[in-house]
Amino acid sequence: MKKLLSLMFVVLSIFLFAQDDIVAVINGTNITMDEWNREVNLQKLLIELKSSNETFYNVLTTSQEGMVVIERYRLKVLDTYIRKLLFIQFAGTLDVAPKDDEVKSDVDTQIKSMLTDLKMTEDQLNNYLTELGMGSLNEYKERLYFQRRYTLALANVYTKYLSNIKVSDDEIKAYYEKNKSKYTIPTQYDLIVFKAKDKSTADSIRQDLNKGISVEDIAKKYGLTDYINALVNQNDTTKIPQQVWIYVTSAPKGALLPVQQVGDNWYVVKVKDVKIGTTKTLDQVKDDIKKELLSQKQDAINDQVTKDFNDFVSKSKIEIRYKSSIVK
Repeated sequence: MKKLLSLMFVVLSIFLFAQDDIVAVINGTNITMDEWNREVNLQKLLIELKSSNETFYNVLTTSQEGMVVIERYRLKVLDTYIRKLLFIQFAGTLDVAPKDDEVKSDVDTQIKSMLTDLKMTEDQLNNYLTELGMGSLNEYKERLYFQRRYTLALANVYTKYLSNIKVSDDEIKAYYEKNKSKYTIPTQYDLIVFKAKDKSTADSIRQDLNKGISVEDIAKKYGLTDYINALVNQNDTTKIPQQVWIYVTSAPKGALLPVQQVGDNWYVVKVKDVKIGTTKTLDQVKDDIKKELLSQKQDAINDQVTKDFNDFVSKSKIEIRYKSSIVK
């Protein structure tokens, strides 16, 4: 453990400056080296890496290339931290920034829950976190404070944008009229359809159907596998040619149609039943349409929040004071 800590000290010493040094200023808010290092949490990362892959750990911590990888990671964490801070500030411009007492209360509740679950005192939890490489309890709390503040900012901003979303009766009616086919069940025909290669076979099949012989027995008798004994949507030409549909749609329920030739095939068709299509009324689908329109508007709100936040970022004053010596 001492060897590990000494090695980590060498790694950390390459990057660490005074903890109160300012590494960035975001719209007048300082980000200190201490805050940055707390987010990076490099000690925990290295401890976990050493326990899972010591070879990679050694390469990472004892080579110039490894130092570059670590530095790139640190810079990425800084970039993410800045974006989160900017969003918290963005929430402030909308008057929905999280309240300090709310953030503190949430984190305190989380810590109390940890103490209860782990059956530890605060001193014991402090030692436990330190051994895990997560810093002291106070450092852990600071990370939780920032993350909770960011999470609440996200929730508050989206709640504000979504609060104005409404769907009017006129919008629902217009959507219904435009998409009526979506709520229409087409007319369906309960059909028996056999397809033969010659007229004599087709005539024989028709005679068997007329005698009441079962579809399965007829199929077996003539070695047919490509037949229909099911409901078919009206004018579905993937199942029956249009030339045959002309006769089907004119036939009464129970009719056994004359044999019809289409191309090289002969069709034998019996119309067992007809289920007339229906369209659901506006009242029947009103709630479903409202949910659909709300979902569409929520997607638009997501895009609007992203756009407004990016506009805020573009107008922000972002000063990065930290200059890496190994990553340009």
